[in-house]
Amino acid sequence: MENKRYGKKVSVLGLGKSGYASALFLKTQGFDVFASDQGDSEILQERVRILRAKGVNAESGIHSELILESDWILISPGISPETPIYRQIQTRHIPTVSEIETASWYCPSSNIIGVTGTSGKTTVTTLLSRLFQKSGRSVVCCGNIGNPWIAEIPKISKDDFVILELSSFQLQNCETLRPKMGILLNLSPNHQDWHQNMEEYVSAKLRLFKNQKEEDFAVIRRSDHEQFFPQYSFNAKTLYFDEKENPGNPNEKVLRAASHLFDIPEKLVEEVWQGFEGVEHRLEKFLEENGIQYVNDSKSTTPASLGWALEKFPDSKVILIAGGHPKSSDFDTVRELIQNKVKLAILIGEARPLLRQSWQDLRPLWEAGDFQTAVRMAHQNAKPGDIVLLSPACASFDMFKNYEERGRLFKQMIHEIASPKNSTLLPDV
Repeated sequence: MENKRYGKKVSVLGLGKSGYASALFLKTQGFDVFASDQGDSEILQERVRILRAKGVNAESGIHSELILESDWILISPGISPETPIYRQIQTRHIPTVSEIETASWYCPSSNIIGVTGTSGKTTVTTLLSRLFQKSGRSVVCCGNIGNPWIAEIPKISKDDFVILELSSFQLQNCETLRPKMGILLNLSPNHQDWHQNMEEYVSAKLRLFKNQKEEDFAVIRRSDHEQFFPQYSFNAKTLYFDEKENPGNPNEKVLRAASHLFDIPEKLVEEVWQGFEGVEHRLEKFLEENGIQYVNDSKSTTPASLGWALEKFPDSKVILIAGGHPKSSDFDTVRELIQNKVKLAILIGEARPLLRQSWQDLRPLWEAGDFQTAVRMAHQNAKPGDIVLLSPACASFDMFKNYEERGRLFKQMIHEIASPKNSTLLPDV
């Protein structure tokens, strides 16, 4: 089937999970697909072999000129606007969309709930999925949470509810996406290595609401509305979940808002909220040994998410492992929490100079040349009552494939050195 807006020849840039799934899906829809990834790992080479076997022209290790002969481009969120190929595409004015946008063209259900924000997306997406499942709805949970929406399209029926976790990268190249309910959890400086400025970052997030109608819902914080986009006008019914007269956990308040808008009994909110054990890599308390708690918060890739984590712990009890590839330089925003909550901070990765500059007058700061050394240092200096917390406030790409690999190595190492008798080898990711 030829897309009426753009034409039959499409290049898929990036062969991570979403790009690979997109290339396979678009081939089944009759498109002339060319798939390209500049990386050349064994996984990418295998994906190229599979795509070629299925009749898709594919390459790895290079972005060739064939890309520029396309009618349109599906670009993966891992490819920065600053890369040469992205700039060439923009110079040629070739239409560029995301996997999320493309999936929205084919989704048979209009029951779409989109969740975005600087932090907390995975947690809220998971909670909403459980709430709707408990209410008897059939639910597909996908997007930035790990499984691409486009790969789920063949399994989705018109009555299903699609709960989407959405990043600013995915939203930036969306034009027609229209969720029944759009949720913007919070905003703080993020992805400054990607977006030119805060205004561009906020603009990408607001694309979630661009095509909504009067019968749709926008769930946001009034404080964000007033601070970051005071002139923005919503077409959808707007609901604020940070009103002072409604105290409580913001995530729980989002659940209650959804239950109200979709006629879900309040008692189900209580059941989901009370029974929620958390998600892997997000404030995951995975071991307590000799009076020391070990917490994996590898999904923390921003100062805001580090702040959210530190607020949960007693004063002066946290031995923190932080650092990696910095997505912003806004580490001063957590100075007060570092001073109050952290006993010792162990710094890793490319962000070490930035972190030291921001926090050097607050608490002892040690630097580790590699991740394994940092974990051993944290364990060796922990005393009963302390919390060893991995909450990097940075991306993982300088040292790991992704934050999941970082979190699982942390857990594996802690099990081996803190509780060797009960140690279990975690699977590779």
